[in-house]
Amino acid sequence: MGTGELAALTAAALWACSSLIYSRTRLSAWQINFGKNILASLILCLHLYILTSLTGRSMFAADRNTWILLAISSIVGIVIGDTFYFRSLQILGPRRALIVSTTSPVFATIAGWIGLGESLEIVSLLGIFLTLAGITIVIAERGTAEVTAGKLPASMTRGVVMGLLGSVCNAGGATFSHLGTLGNKTLSASGCDPLEATVIRVCVAAASSIAAGLATGALIKTARRSFDWSTLKSYLPAVICGPWLGIWMSQIAYRQCQLAIAITLTCTTPLFVMPLLRILYGYRITVRGFIGAIVALAGVYLTVAG
Repeated sequence: MGTGELAALTAAALWACSSLIYSRTRLSAWQINFGKNILASLILCLHLYILTSLTGRSMFAADRNTWILLAISSIVGIVIGDTFYFRSLQILGPRRALIVSTTSPVFATIAGWIGLGESLEIVSLLGIFLTLAGITIVIAERGTAEVTAGKLPASMTRGVVMGLLGSVCNAGGATFSHLGTLGNKTLSASGCDPLEATVIRVCVAAASSIAAGLATGALIKTARRSFDWSTLKSYLPAVICGPWLGIWMSQIAYRQCQLAIAITLTCTTPLFVMPLLRILYGYRITVRGFIGAIVALAGVYLTVAG
């Protein structure tokens, strides 16, 4: 297992933590996305500034076409995709929302095949199938305690549609992010460091969120709700886990391994949610859940081995 695969699994673990926190935040999906984009952009800029100051290199070395690819990735994946995902999370709760989100590798595989010309070995395809099957076994079991209920519910159909749209956007954003980070001769993009790519994506997302707020006339209202201290402190840990460390790890994965493999491994988030449910909410890990975890881990192994 290489650096990219390990980074993808780390991202999955970090997103497991952030998903549980976001599902309990009493803000609208857009308000959550707005707040986390602004906060994460500030943290990441400070991170990049300190690192580049110590190494003596420029903060931003990416060329124009790399910026364009990462900007498209940001708008599609973070601004639009995350908003859909957060709404699905609020309606369905973490367990069901994660079931829907496991469709991302399917869309990513199609995007990688059509847009990037990637091919996958039979073993890797089997690994992807087993990983998704194992995840489904883990999170489809009944009785996931209180965390199965969404905090801002709506119809089940609406929640599933929002989740599927989030998965499509996630796969599309990952495709452009992969191109921007790794570089592409056809598109005249030289690529850039994963941390720089993360900063660009999140800063574009923050700027886009502010622009959307200005365009709709809801900027002040949204900012007041998102940055109210009593609310902010409830989701700040998720900002640290998700858009800062999680997206950074995912960028490393996109640079170091194939797109479909990277997306599949980041979709192992439910496996990391299981012990968190046990620790935080006393949820009992069943035999079915354990078997599902073993199947998914076998799928992870076959995916990276192929």
